[in-house]
Amino acid sequence: MTFQQLHCLREVVAHKFNVSRTAGALFTTQPGISKLIRALETELGVEVFVRRGNRLVGLTEAGKEAYTLAGRILRDTQALRQLGAGGEGAEAEGVLRVGTTHIHARYHLLSPTDRFVAAHPKVRLEYSLGTPAEIYLKVRDGSLDFGVSTLPGATPPGLLAIPAYDIPRCLAVPDGHPLLDGRPITLDELARWPWVVHDERYTSGAVVSQVFQRHGLQPRVVMRASDVSIMKTYVARGIGIAVLQKIAMSDETDGRLREIDVSHLFPASTAMVTLREDYLLSAYALDYLAMILPHLTRAELLAQLGGESA
Repeated sequence: MTFQQLHCLREVVAHKFNVSRTAGALFTTQPGISKLIRALETELGVEVFVRRGNRLVGLTEAGKEAYTLAGRILRDTQALRQLGAGGEGAEAEGVLRVGTTHIHARYHLLSPTDRFVAAHPKVRLEYSLGTPAEIYLKVRDGSLDFGVSTLPGATPPGLLAIPAYDIPRCLAVPDGHPLLDGRPITLDELARWPWVVHDERYTSGAVVSQVFQRHGLQPRVVMRASDVSIMKTYVARGIGIAVLQKIAMSDETDGRLREIDVSHLFPASTAMVTLREDYLLSAYALDYLAMILPHLTRAELLAQLGGESA
């Protein structure tokens, strides 16, 4: 049995049993994938895949167990490889690629990044900024090690998603705005004001749009932006009001912007750390996860990653 066969098993499932896509992901041919599958089933002595004609359509019961064990073997193998590099007095080297959005990089990830860089000076940490959908796809195809963002939908097969932190929202208005008079705020009233909104490819923009749509309202949008710092600048100039992540207001000290609690209107979201189920975790990658998920003990984190239970 080879690691290549185990990778192939995991990839076939991740690509929804599409042999052609699996072959493309593994830089091989469809006959090559079929050969690996047949070799694995021959060695195990059981059928791993359910077939319909010449198509793979699912996993047998034995295949489901093989899929789980393959993931564990691949992760444990990576852990063994770290023993030599992570011995006493040794410093790990490598590259850790993380996909996230502007606001997570600017606010939520700043302190963990400081600690990680200090603890692992020989590891190059690379942040790639994009939309949640773009991040998910790059994690999925292996271009990124981790994603830190909201998810564009339900967690797809082949990915792990670990809740990181909640994302409460507030209404940002310029100082002196009439909405600061203390009266209860309603969606009907908000719909009468001009708006600066987040691009709907980002969760914050989608949330605002969905809330108004559910109530049959259409805010007057005067500007869309993908960077929260730009949104804040235009709100401060009085061009419109905006719903922002609350943490984005934490560095406002000059009094140009004021925040109003609208948690009763615009729900919080949850940032998720995403990674492939078959991701081979290095010691420094595990340290990074522990730093951005401080609410989890190391044992709890390993349990969520499919290791030993907490």
